[in-house]
Amino acid sequence: MSRLHICNTFFEHELQTRRTHTLSHWQRSHPIVLQLQFLPLLYAKPDDCILVSDLPHNPDPRLCLAPLPNTSQIIHWGPSQSIAAWANEHNIPYQSLNQELLCQMNSKTFSFNQSPKLPFAQLLKTPEEISAWLITTPGPKVLKHPLGTAGRGHILNPNVKQLYKGPLIGEPWVHRLLDFSTQWDEGKLIGVTLFENEPNGTYKRTFTGDLDPFVLQEHLFYAQPLVDQIKQLGYSGNLGIDSFIYQWGKEKRVHPIVEINCRKTMSWVALQTPTQEISFTKSQFGRLPSSLLVNGAEIFFARNIIHT
Repeated sequence: MSRLHICNTFFEHELQTRRTHTLSHWQRSHPIVLQLQFLPLLYAKPDDCILVSDLPHNPDPRLCLAPLPNTSQIIHWGPSQSIAAWANEHNIPYQSLNQELLCQMNSKTFSFNQSPKLPFAQLLKTPEEISAWLITTPGPKVLKHPLGTAGRGHILNPNVKQLYKGPLIGEPWVHRLLDFSTQWDEGKLIGVTLFENEPNGTYKRTFTGDLDPFVLQEHLFYAQPLVDQIKQLGYSGNLGIDSFIYQWGKEKRVHPIVEINCRKTMSWVALQTPTQEISFTKSQFGRLPSSLLVNGAEIFFARNIIHT
């Protein structure tokens, strides 16, 4: 019996749009999604299979376009209705969670309402509330969509004269000193990583390093009850919780809960590698395909996963 990996990094987009596309449509829905479906190459076992929409040149033997007859288990990036529909078509056991519940747990609103907030941060529900907050809040600021991820769904330095539709989370744009995350599985802490993002918020690098024990303690003080609550709601898979240390005036402060991801994360992937360090950087070479032939057209990827 074999395990089948399906790396659905379109997870948040599927939740946000509620669209019922086929799995292959979602796998080809964006160049980044198209490339990141190959992430299991970094952590799948030699006798596992990895389902992809299209095969690269000289494919790894674990890659497949259809499930093997003896497939007994699907290992996803995150729970997915499109995977559930695909699995049902192929008579493979798979159970996803209720979409409303997934949206609730993954929404930034969920963590925002149950953890300490940045100064001046506010949940904004109407265009009028958003406009008033933009006018009265000093300094650089950002508006965040509740289901935005990795910089997507963020509005940096929003225009006070423009009308924005809520709900959005308004926060000051603070100077981050260190980003870190905790990774959980079945409600248990499995690792702590540090990470770097690009200036626009997209992922850049994960690594392990020294974290002040008092900083971690403050993070866990708020994170553990949230993990317990999420487990009680019915979710018990992989979970990543982001946090950061930031400068506020002359103080260094901890923002203990930035967002919760009820799925695997790049930090989780890094923990599966021998060095526990990976980078997603501009490169022709790396652990993922650098190009892919899709419907007769060659698609080239500017970045790739590197690990040392």
